[in-house]
Amino acid sequence: MEQTLLKKGLLLNEDGSLTESGYAFDLVKEYNRKAMGKNLNKRKEWDYYAFLNEDNGVCITVSNLSYLALFSLTYIDFKINKYITKTYIKLFPKDQKFILPKNSSEGNINIVEKNYKFIIKHVNNERVITVIMKNFANYDAVKVSLKVRETTDKSMVIATPFEKPHQFYYNQKKNLLVGEGSIEIGRRGINIPRSLGVLDWGRGIWSRDNTWYWSSLNYVDEAGNNVGFNLGYGFGDTSKATENMFFFNKEAYKLNDVKFEFSKNEKGKIDFLKEIKVYSESKDIDLVFTPLFNRHDETNAIIIKTNQNQVFGRFNGTITAEDKKFEIKNALGFLEKVHNVY
Repeated sequence: MEQTLLKKGLLLNEDGSLTESGYAFDLVKEYNRKAMGKNLNKRKEWDYYAFLNEDNGVCITVSNLSYLALFSLTYIDFKINKYITKTYIKLFPKDQKFILPKNSSEGNINIVEKNYKFIIKHVNNERVITVIMKNFANYDAVKVSLKVRETTDKSMVIATPFEKPHQFYYNQKKNLLVGEGSIEIGRRGINIPRSLGVLDWGRGIWSRDNTWYWSSLNYVDEAGNNVGFNLGYGFGDTSKATENMFFFNKEAYKLNDVKFEFSKNEKGKIDFLKEIKVYSESKDIDLVFTPLFNRHDETNAIIIKTNQNQVFGRFNGTITAEDKKFEIKNALGFLEKVHNVY
């Protein structure tokens, strides 16, 4: 598959359509939000962070879907393979504070409401993340404090069109982030040791009903190398570029197609707790994912429906990039299938 490398310039034409589709290793396209014109109130924007280590993990979502904003925190205890998720929704978020930054490397998020605070600031080449939420499961409150830094200037960037000319998805995955800090749940303080993670930065306008497949890996191998990948498909027209990329220390390697092969139960439905094959037709991607548990979340409301299966587990296998074969051994990551109507 021949993939198109994006050129530097504006993301959108004056009519709101993409100037070009393809991939890059940085945000070379300027997200010129004003070009959306009358479709500005249909935009969807989010910042999603996930940091995992052998003991625990934290996932943070800040999103603005125009007619609602969603803020979520998940804490994972890998010692017992259990998690807690809490989500708050703000209907019709019109205040300026709910408008997310146009660039992942600049601009702060400072959302302070009665029951939650999501604050993400850029300070001295780091991101300082603070999340405070009331009523976190059976606890009165939770507080997350993280300092995050980048280990590579390479990232996965893709500009993806959809069927309608004004619909698009501009996405960046920043892999191999390093985060560390603490979480206070009730009166219990928990250390979040050095954890590798990912920022999923997404902006755009796309179809209301869609399904995507995504997996992310960020870990330190036995030799001390930072190793990661972004693999996914199913979202928009990816004929000009896939979102598949492999990261090794400071280098990034573009990959072609990928597929997830799920097992099904006797009723013909996907069994998310059985081994999942992750592969490409060329065999450049040849992985087996062994699930630990499924973070399942399902919402069926008037204005939003979602069925999320985010499975945490371990990857084993190989990835071949530019005639180099990289071995993945017992690496903790996640794989998901998400169906949204919003």
